[in-house]
Amino acid sequence: MPTADEVELPDHGIVTTFCVVNVPYPGQRVAPPYVAAAVLLDGADIPLAHLILGCEPGEVRMGLRVRAAWKPREEWGTTMENIDHFRPTGEPDAPYEAYAHHL
Repeated sequence: MPTADEVELPDHGIVTTFCVVNVPYPGQRVAPPYVAAAVLLDGADIPLAHLILGCEPGEVRMGLRVRAAWKPREEWGTTMENIDHFRPTGEPDAPYEAYAHHL
């Protein structure tokens, strides 16, 4: 049953898993190579799929701390597309135990 409750979460979290996309396809928003990742927002129980930009694909790893790069507010709607992508924060990586049960 769907819930009507909204829970506010921070815009930063941890990369739990990821894939480096190297194959081009029609309509692609970002030219390969780029990273598609599962991002577990701090305080959430379910990772969300999103892009990781702002670093080389080879620098992305499990446990990488990331923060949302938001689209301009005038472009916002009611979906997670308000977030353009995530980028590394520069903080130390999260320990494996912090996200292991979300893989």
